Amino acid sequence: MSNGMSNDNLIQVYTVYINAPASKVWAAITTSEGTNQWGYGGDIEVDLTEGGAYRNLTTPAMRAIGMGDLAVSGVVEKVDPERLLVLSWQPAWHPESAPSRLTWELSEFDGPLTKVVLTHDATAAPEYADELAGGDDPNQGGGGWPWSLSGLKTYCETGGRLVGSGSDGHDFE
Repeated sequence: MSNGMSNDNLIQVYTVYINAPASKVWAAITTSEGTNQWGYGGDIEVDLTEGGAYRNLTTPAMRAIGMGDLAVSGVVEKVDPERLLVLSWQPAWHPESAPSRLTWELSEFDGPLTKVVLTHDATAAPEYADELAGGDDPNQGGGGWPWSLSGLKTYCETGGRLVGSGSDGHDFE
């Protein structure tokens, strides 16, 4: 590959255990009330049926730096409420890229405790695989999935936000 990236980074799998029922984690992933509280935030519009549209809208801070109204778009490929959500995933900031595939798998155990396995298959769009893996300053948009999932865990467990997380957590300056 010309970008010097290894194939190892193209299929990324993250696992986190959240001290909350699967229903609460599912709501945090699939409702605007939830998505505004963790990660980069923003309302979502999702038709939770196979073939349904998925849209993650931008936040006021994102629009202030010149992004349009849409952060990520996609199509629901598979859905099993509170267990599985598979989406095609097309970030607006990579308009020339092919959609990648995002899979959320939730397993609830006694506690209740929910195991969340997030798989992002960027094979179709290797140019932004490193961005998904994160590791840079989240306040500059560089936290990637590890930071976003940490925010999901914080929100589901405490009702609060990870530092800088959620719709009004960024100024991107």
